[in-house]
Amino acid sequence: MARYSENNTDNIYQAAESFRANCLLSDGSLLFEDASIWRPEALDRLYKAFVATPDEGDRSFIIKFKDQIGQAGQEVIRLAAEVLCIYFLFPSRVGGVRKRQVVNEVLGWAGDTLSESHFVSSAFSNGIGSGGQGYNTRRPFELAFLIEFAIAWKKLPPEKQKEVASDPWQFQEIIDGIKDVESRQLRHMLLHLLFPDSFERITSGNHKRRVIKAFAGLLQKTESDDEDRTILAIRQELERLLPNQQLDFYWSPLVEAWYDDSEGVTEGAPLEIIQHKKQVVLYGPPGTGKTFRAKKLAERIIRSAALAQMGPARYFQSQDAIVAAVEQNVHRRQLHPAYSYEDFIRALHISNEGGTEYRAGYLPKLIEVIEQKPRSERLPHVLILDEMNRTDLSRMLGECFSLLEDRNEPIELSAREADGAGIELRIPDDLFVIGTMNLIDQSIEQIDFALRRRFLWLLCPFDADALVSVAEAKWKELKSPLEWERIEPDFRKLAEAATSLNKEIHKSQLLGPQYEVGHTYLFDVVVFLRDFLGPQPTRKQNYLWNKKGEALEPVVQVWNLSLRPLLEQYLAGLDAVARNTELDRLSKVLLRSTTAE
Repeated sequence: MARYSENNTDNIYQAAESFRANCLLSDGSLLFEDASIWRPEALDRLYKAFVATPDEGDRSFIIKFKDQIGQAGQEVIRLAAEVLCIYFLFPSRVGGVRKRQVVNEVLGWAGDTLSESHFVSSAFSNGIGSGGQGYNTRRPFELAFLIEFAIAWKKLPPEKQKEVASDPWQFQEIIDGIKDVESRQLRHMLLHLLFPDSFERITSGNHKRRVIKAFAGLLQKTESDDEDRTILAIRQELERLLPNQQLDFYWSPLVEAWYDDSEGVTEGAPLEIIQHKKQVVLYGPPGTGKTFRAKKLAERIIRSAALAQMGPARYFQSQDAIVAAVEQNVHRRQLHPAYSYEDFIRALHISNEGGTEYRAGYLPKLIEVIEQKPRSERLPHVLILDEMNRTDLSRMLGECFSLLEDRNEPIELSAREADGAGIELRIPDDLFVIGTMNLIDQSIEQIDFALRRRFLWLLCPFDADALVSVAEAKWKELKSPLEWERIEPDFRKLAEAATSLNKEIHKSQLLGPQYEVGHTYLFDVVVFLRDFLGPQPTRKQNYLWNKKGEALEPVVQVWNLSLRPLLEQYLAGLDAVARNTELDRLSKVLLRSTTAE
């Protein structure tokens, strides 16, 4: 069973069944009882108005959509609204309030409305999975795909429609006959919505390929080149291996075995490349969660190695040991200007006898601990060097500099023991190094080029989705009686406003990209909003922004107490007039939402 059940999704699957029965197997309607909406003639008119005449301008989707279909008549407008309903059924990153707003705005062009009591409206309250940011930005193309599919479907004879609508693999064959299907996430969504027992809630072809790569060892052989059939076979083996567990590829313990994004940080560098290079630096503006991402990446490295060494069956039977390995094998050093070679490699100390002796620093001691187990019996270790450019990194590494590339090759340190014996250092090939670096502490260009080439460099920018998802988690922790879906649209406006602020900082002649604001600086808005609303919130709307799109007290507070002081410090070298002028300009960017109601 691949049905998603973390939230109440019964209404979503009910809406999908209604779409199958009323819109695909007849020419009826998803929203209007006894209406005939999904007729071939109406689909053709919608195609001509929207798909065949695309608007590629810079205006918002809804404004362009109204220009395209707003005068096409009630039938086409209703059909367009129902196409939007199908588009919105699956994604969880758009709140129910926003889904209803968009659908009702379109229905309003024909004098209709979607009541909150309608089962489709209820289905909007939750989602099944994330389509990612791209699903929203590519909305016209996803809608066009659905319209083209519906037109192709209506050309099938009624008996064939009935046969295909009950057969997941015949349905897959029909939907895969639509052009550009490979780039459409709605393809994966429709398959799951209509056949959740056969298709996973995975909306990315890349994710499906990663799942297959991670779990292929469960299958005796891959009987089909079809990715969905292979994943179904993998699920069946996992259910046999892990009986009485509700399994989902985005839940533990499955997700840790294949998911390779670590909050998006490895998007530009697949895990295989990191495993080859063994050193990576996560860099970006302060407050972008680099340390958090480093820990997630470290866990991914260890779990991936565990899966490879143990095989899927033993891997799932050894979860306690793997969790312990993640806790024990991730090591973190907070670097600072006083951290030196003597701390990291070795230093000369006064011995108990009053003489001098060399004592090992942090790295040799760590390597000694690692090698207490034979190489074949241990999982990788990961060393996180936080804020690595706050120290003189080349001096701190010393002879270790070349060992980053020449793993398992010993090198003799320059000084010797009192008895004249040489001291060797060797870095094992299963010790990974993850560094984090704030751009403003020191320009990346100042890092030694020879050292630079020994690391992969992954940018960690401001993340609007992370801001919203963390805000949701923090809001639910506060246990406010106000449901998250009521305030989610305002937090998405905040994410948009912060994105606009960073664009202005990026192109500012007084600041620049290294001074962009990280999303963690905005998390306090959650508490500010709770205090602003009080213990028993009575507001029905306008939580962070008023109707004119102007920031309310919680956003003003985070500007005054967090962002303005930070930017003021960045601009400290300017005269007061120039500094205040720039701060006032930037405040207007953040405190005025991009869209008013």
